[in-house]
Amino acid sequence: MRVQTWGGEISMRGWLLCGMLLLSVQAALAEALRIDALHLSPDAGWRRGDPAQEKEDGVYLLEWPALQGVALQVALPRESTPLKADAAAFHANLRKKWGAQYGRGAEIGGLDIAGVRWLVCRRPANDGGAIVFQLASVHEGRAYSLLAFASPQAAGLPKPIYDLLAGADFGPQARHWISTRVVAAQPGREALEALVQADVEHLGENGMMTGYGFDYLRLADTATHAGRGLAWFMEGFKWRRAAGRDERLPLSLRGHLEARVPARVEGALAAVSIALQVTAESSTGVEADVSLLDLCAPAAELDSALARLEQGARAPLERLARERPASCPALPVAAQPKGLLAQLGQGVAQTLEFSFPPALPLAAGLSRVQIVAVRPRLVGNEDALGQNLLRQLGLYFVYAP
Repeated sequence: MRVQTWGGEISMRGWLLCGMLLLSVQAALAEALRIDALHLSPDAGWRRGDPAQEKEDGVYLLEWPALQGVALQVALPRESTPLKADAAAFHANLRKKWGAQYGRGAEIGGLDIAGVRWLVCRRPANDGGAIVFQLASVHEGRAYSLLAFASPQAAGLPKPIYDLLAGADFGPQARHWISTRVVAAQPGREALEALVQADVEHLGENGMMTGYGFDYLRLADTATHAGRGLAWFMEGFKWRRAAGRDERLPLSLRGHLEARVPARVEGALAAVSIALQVTAESSTGVEADVSLLDLCAPAAELDSALARLEQGARAPLERLARERPASCPALPVAAQPKGLLAQLGQGVAQTLEFSFPPALPLAAGLSRVQIVAVRPRLVGNEDALGQNLLRQLGLYFVYAP
């Protein structure tokens, strides 16, 4: 598609690097604009462009009444552009492109506006009748752009445009996180036998394992919440010498864990309800570690890691957490896992809150998920009977935008 500009015709695909739309402006006041994560609130002086032209060109069009005989005209693409490199490389490449295209007539530099760094190119329009300002900034792995026409006498960025960007807010979109799947980590038969064998060897010749197992349960889901349960047991005994005679000391580990999470995170907070029960005959208390994991990776790698997690293998997921692509949104500050402790023969229930990051658009080929992980572990002795088994179990509630 090609559109008419003040300096001739240009391809809309190359609008960031050259050209300017000729606006057809109506009398309507400009309302708030949303461009992915960018929110703009134009002052009352701005007027919106023709809706049909905006739709056809895929931009927002704004005009400010004449300054120095020429009306300010602004075009903003309706969508940001995913980056293939980091912000520094993007700005460096854009400087080179602008310099090569516009030569000595272009003034290129950086400008900080309300804490946001913009790369600015000031140059004459192709016909010499106006000055063109091109601005670009990067947020969360995506480029945001603005193209403006101003009077030939405009030495610096006109104040209405500066004020427009000073009020820019890179905040959460009106998008939500949706619970898409629950991964119940469970080792395969061979892995499970190896885990139990470690406990058998720990008991030694003076003890014996008599039974072990675990089971994942699907709790009744509602329109607003999804729930899963996990039950486990391990039993055995040890011989001990007491009062000159051998006595058999029973060993038992039994526990039950339930977790309920919201099916949809409407705002920034998710309330996760956890209930934990340890039976009276168990030999130690149990704690549930609850944490939020932010993962961003190529979609195929993420799906593969979650599939491996179902088999009890956490290494692929941990590798993705370490090797986060530079084009992904910045990793939120990690919150410490929140523990829920159940003493012997007692039950405990609690609702924990986690802050979810904005569900921002991503570069092509990438996927991002939030994972609420609920993992049981024995309290105290890391070599206690059943610790090896519980290390491999857990519930992972996966959220996607």
